[in-house]
Amino acid sequence: MTEYSHTLLVRGRYQIVALTDEAQFDPAEVTGYAVLSSAGAKLRHELSLEDARDWADRLIEEESAQRSDPPASVKPVKRRR
Repeated sequence: MTEYSHTLLVRGRYQIVALTDEAQFDPAEVTGYAVLSSAGAKLRHELSLEDARDWADRLIEEESAQRSDPPASVKPVKRRR
């Protein structure tokens, strides 16, 4: 069976898509939701849109926290000659 994805939201580098068994989108036929990377890889499958949104938001928050952390300070090594 073929699974079709229909983009609902774009958050940062992630897409939240509705999954259906039909190429034509019908909200009544949604079988689940997924979070996709910018490259299109399915990162997570969720049963509700709210869960998919929450998961994507957590990913974005984690990335932001990693970028804002200052790098560990490295002291230069003094060598005697």
